[in-house]
Formats: sequence, structure tokens, C-alpha cells
Amino acid sequence: MNDDRQFSVSRRKVLAGLGTIGIASAGAGLGTTAYFSDQETFQNNQLTAGTLDMLVDWEEHYYDGTIGGDFAALASPGDDGAYVLPAPVNNPDSKPIALQFTGDEDPQAAKDQFWDATAIEALPDENGDGGDGIQDDFDDALVCTEDILVDVGGGNGGLDSPKRTASSRGDPLIDLGDVKPGDFGEVTFSYHLCDNPGYVWMNGELVSAAENGHTEPEDSDPQSDGPADEVSGPEDLLTSQVEILDEMLVRMWYDPDCNNQITEASADLDVMIAVDASGSIDGSPETGGTEAFNLVQGVNAFVDALPTDGSVQIGSLVFGENDGITRFQSLTSPTGFGVTYPTSGRGDTPLPPALDIAEQELYNGANQRPGAQKAVVVFTDGGPNYDSGTTYSGGGYTAPRADPGYSVDPSTAGYENGSDDGSVDADEMAETALVAAEVKNGGTPVRVAVVNVGDDPTAAMTAGAISAYTDLPTYLADEIASTNFYFDIDLNNLTAAADSLVASVVVGEKVFFTAGTLRDALVALSGNDGRGVPLDGDRSTGFDELNGDENDPQRDCFTGGGTTHCVGLQWWLPVDHANQIQGDSVSFDVGFYTEQCRHNDGTGMAPEEVTTAAQE
Repeated sequence: MNDDRQFSVSRRKVLAGLGTIGIASAGAGLGTTAYFSDQETFQNNQLTAGTLDMLVDWEEHYYDGTIGGDFAALASPGDDGAYVLPAPVNNPDSKPIALQFTGDEDPQAAKDQFWDATAIEALPDENGDGGDGIQDDFDDALVCTEDILVDVGGGNGGLDSPKRTASSRGDPLIDLGDVKPGDFGEVTFSYHLCDNPGYVWMNGELVSAAENGHTEPEDSDPQSDGPADEVSGPEDLLTSQVEILDEMLVRMWYDPDCNNQITEASADLDVMIAVDASGSIDGSPETGGTEAFNLVQGVNAFVDALPTDGSVQIGSLVFGENDGITRFQSLTSPTGFGVTYPTSGRGDTPLPPALDIAEQELYNGANQRPGAQKAVVVFTDGGPNYDSGTTYSGGGYTAPRADPGYSVDPSTAGYENGSDDGSVDADEMAETALVAAEVKNGGTPVRVAVVNVGDDPTAAMTAGAISAYTDLPTYLADEIASTNFYFDIDLNNLTAAADSLVASVVVGEKVFFTAGTLRDALVALSGNDGRGVPLDGDRSTGFDELNGDENDPQRDCFTGGGTTHCVGLQWWLPVDHANQIQGDSVSFDVGFYTEQCRHNDGTGMAPEEVTTAAQE
């Protein structure tokens, strides 16, 4: 329908989208719309040679349990080779979506067949027959000089283009009206910078969210919070009670092969598990129901859920037993691998040497693979706590290393900031954050995932530590974990969450937003004064898209000359009764923004606001 409502968008959003999600009263439904715009830009009133012009294209997929059903069957998340979209890790009522691809003996070929079957629209997609929903091949070298792509958005009429899949012409980019729990969809956008290279951001914002009344099932659901007549605007993003914002999950990633598929596991992934055995973990691993028992069961369930096709190697260490690094296991196959845990002798929480020694095994161990991705998964219930001046050892390695970044003063023995009194103070937290940053973003980057199983957000924290870092969840998420790889899981749910945790952690292509809520995604996409998430033209560096500075030296421009750069956005509704979202709707923008590299450092300019008419 047409809508002459006015809304404000930035002229610098080279790709912009207006999305609308509508939930049908009988279940759950999703409808989104996306609009694109394009503009040649000369930044900072500086004359430049050539132009900066971004062209875009896309391919969209949707699985509703019937589309693509000839090539996929429901599976258990723990099945070998299962494709898993994780559920929220601390919601035992919500289950992952798991499929086994069928129809071909080669798993990847079967997955490709499924993806072709679920393709619903693309641009360009002509094929002489109105299009089949699969994007036509085109030559990168010609996209900036020949009539292959189109300008869409504003008054360009690009969504009506004959270059788009015929059945979708004139419709929103994503337009789904009756999504149910278990459904998922994906769009891979590719963008092409003509002539000059440029910095690129991915951006978006909430337009509106509404309850649209309550059906009888929603009204009686204890998880239904918002009033029946609630309507939220962009200023209400953090406070809106419209449940769809927190039930719909999203992830975004670089898709260098532009195949619309996130690689669940690298061809090679080496991962070290670091398990907290400090005194705050109660009970014995041999006594059911105790914290120690639940921790070990959950960690081993995580190991059991890892792929066993040779793509993953696993090692482990325990930190905190007798205040040291103990029970070290070098990298090996996950098959038959289990984590042992002390029945007594627990002490402090020496997290810095645990991270240091884990990284050393990842890059120096006898079985480490030079081309593999590297990851450390920390299971802990508290903050760092260790003695000053102490040198730790484990697995034949020593920590801290005499290298900058692995302690405050590498010229002295041991760690500078240990508290010696059993408390978690600000200096210890700062030194641990320094070590974590070196592990994550040093010359050999490591993905650090943190699983917080503690139930006290300020356990043993001094007043100074609370003043500096607020609480442990905030600290662990912001300072220790890689961006979007922090998980808060109740110990009682740890085993049940193992499959979802593996699906979130074991990903091959670089995911810069992992299995977060739609609300969280929109918070990230609306950051940096509306420019959004700064993307990195070189994914081999340790740049942090969600928390890094836009002008971080590790952030690189994207090449020009029409080169194809792909980013995937996937949404899904985990398996749940989902009555609380019946009738909910949400509208949002999503887009890309670019600035030329020359004369800019990636900091970004304030958006220029204009008013345009929206069409829905």
C-alpha cells in the first residue's frame, strides 16, 4: 500500500531499508521492507579525483517448513552435520532450529540444493523468464560501466525494476506475512564501490513497534508484558515491551564467498577450553546437583556437541585449582575428549595466565594447525583474582610471557596487579583486560568466548572495581570476550544450552553480530551517530566491529573498482510456543553507508538529514 508518511533518513545511507514485521494472530508472522538509495559524495569539501559510488544487489532466502522441504529434514541439534540456528542460551523453553540436509551424498551439495530451493527473490534476476529467485551471474568488472544493477530507493523506482525477480517487483525487499516458530530467512547483500575505495558502515534503526492488541493466547501468556495498545518509536528502542524485539534472533557476518550461507565451522578450528575451578564453585563434580557437577556436565556436553568430522580440535586447562593452571590437555580430536575437574583444593581465579597459556597452546602445540581459526572458551563464575609477582605454568608453558600486553610490566616477574587478598579489584580487572585484548587483537587474533555461569553480578568486587566496571557481566562482555561472544547461562541450564552454545561459538566466517535479539541488532546498527557498525575491509585483523573505534588502525577500507563485497543478515524464530508475540509488528531501517578512503581516517561524518516519502 502507499503511505505518504514522512520520515527522516540520511542522504549518506547508500543502502537503506524500511522493514515491517507483522505477527499473525494465529501464530507468528514476519514482514520486512527494505529500500535502497545511492549518492555520489565528495567528503569534507575536498576535491577528489574520480567518484565514490556504491551499487548494491541481493539474494533472499526463506524456509517455512515447506519451501525447501524436499532437501531438508528436522534433526536433533546434536546430530553430526546438523545445521543449527541457536536458541537463546538461557531460555530452557526455547529450542534451536536444527536441520539435516538430504538429497545428496555430499553434505555441501545437499545444502546448496536446499539453498537454491529456498531462494525467493534476487536482483539481478532476469534469466529471460521472469526470474527464478536465484541471482544471475554478472561480471564485477562491468557493474560500474554497464546497465547491470539499478538505483533503488527514494524516487528511483528500483524495486519495480525488470532486473528484479518478477514476482517481487514493487514489493518490499523482505515481505513475509506469517512466520511461525521454526522459520528462518536470510538476505546476502553485496555492494560494489565504483572507482575509489571506501570505508563502509552497516546501519539501521527502529521505526516503530506495536502490540496491535492481544489475542486470547497472548493475553494469557505470562511472558506477554506490553500493554495491548503499546506503540513504540525509535526513541523507545531500549524500553519498548513489544516482545518480538526480543524473540526474533539475528546474526550478521562477512560472506566472502557470497553464497548466502554462513559457514558453521571452519575447515580447521583449534579451540582451548579454560574452566574455572576457584573456591566460589561449590560441591563435588561427583555429587549430582552441585555447582561443580553441573559445570562439568555442561562443559562436557559442549565438547560432545562439537563437530567430529576433523574440522575441530579441542584442548583444555583448569585454572584456580590450588591457585594454579592444572589438568592441562593438549589439542586433540573431540571424540572421547572429557574435562576432568578437582574434588577439592580450589583457590583463586588466575584468568590472565589461563588466557595466556591457552593461546600459547593454540599457536605452539604439537597438533596446532597454522591455517586454523583459533578460539578460547572460558567457563567462569566470577572475576579475576590472583597473586602479584607470581609466575604460572601449565602444559610446559609459562605465564606471563615477557612480551608487552601479557602483563602490566613484562620486565618484572609475574603479574603487577594481583590483589593478594582474595578480592576482585579494579587493578586486577584492568590487567586481565590488557591480556585479553592482546590475545584477541594481537598479531595472531584469537576469538575469546566467555560463558558466565555465576549468579552474583558483583561477586567479591571491591568498591573501586564496581566503580570502574559496574559489574562482572558488563566487564566480562566488554573487556574479556570477543564482541558478541559473551554468554550468561545459569548452571542448571548449561547442559541443555550446549548445542546452542556450539552453534554460536563454532562459526567459520567472521560473524560480527552473533545470535543476538533484533533489539540488540538495532542498537548496534543505530550507533556511531547513525553511521552504524563500522565494517572492516581486511577480516584477518583483530578489529572489533561493535566496540572498536571507527578510526582504529586495524580497520581497513574496502577496495573499489566494482569489486563485490558481501554481507549476510539472517533472522530466525526459535522453536517455542511464542504466544507472547502474536499480533506484534515492528518496522525498522537497515542500510549501508560509505565514505571515501582518501582524506578520511574512518572516523565518519555526522549524517546529513533529509526528508523523503516512505512507501510501504
